[in-house]
Amino acid sequence: MNILSFDIEDWFHPEIFAGKFPRDSWDQLEGRVKRNTEIILDFLSRKKLKATFFYLGWIGEKYPELVTQTVREGHEIASHGYAHVMLNKMNPEEFRTDLFRSLEVLNALSDHPVEGFRAPTFSITKETMWALPIMYEAGIRYDSSVFPIYHDRYGIPDAPRDPYLIFSKGEDGIWEYPLTTIQIGKVNFPFGGGGYFRLYPFSFSRYLMERCRREGKQIIFYAHPWEFDTNLPRVKLSWLGHIRHYTGIKKFLERIDRVTDMFPFTSFREALSTASHKTCDN
Repeated sequence: MNILSFDIEDWFHPEIFAGKFPRDSWDQLEGRVKRNTEIILDFLSRKKLKATFFYLGWIGEKYPELVTQTVREGHEIASHGYAHVMLNKMNPEEFRTDLFRSLEVLNALSDHPVEGFRAPTFSITKETMWALPIMYEAGIRYDSSVFPIYHDRYGIPDAPRDPYLIFSKGEDGIWEYPLTTIQIGKVNFPFGGGGYFRLYPFSFSRYLMERCRREGKQIIFYAHPWEFDTNLPRVKLSWLGHIRHYTGIKKFLERIDRVTDMFPFTSFREALSTASHKTCDN
């Protein structure tokens, strides 16, 4: 079964704004995540879909009622860290503090132990594998942070494209569910959500998803609340940054509506509970 996931962060959290909105300014900024996440919840309710919500601990602390609403509507809660800091910008002890703080907040609000993690900006890379034993110690049993592509901020280009055991501890460990790619020639093309889904022509995204179906692979789709915000605040960026961040926002909800009509989706928790979760058309 394909997996639908949302990284719950506010509009000022993405790494593209690094340095523009210091941590001590967040409480003074306009919060838009609650309304935008409610748009997602309404959409999922209408479509009768279940999803995994990777919440920032900071969001859970500020809007606990939003997390409990997500739980009440049958969705899975997972961790996106506490303060949206890329792992390569922390040392192991800083990461431990950030992760455990997020889990303390989210476990108190969830109806199940939080076992899933997605690193801010997909920052599980070859240089941050030191984070895996800390994640295991914290109770994380699956991760979805590895992007098997070349990128200026993240990626492990030669990582497996299918789920694999990224860290083992005796007979237990952490399973990695890498973000979805399709191999065209020698290049892995990412397409499973976010900016790729906004930037590509819809026909190309559909083609890649159909390729995934034919190859018997799983689509792991991800999105952010701010991508549903048609009045998203504009921040001065480079021309490339502006294209990456703002293109396709106004059509995002319409596009995800169409995709979820074409392909079946569920949460990580539900997909992992079935024996056939590695295919994309069950």
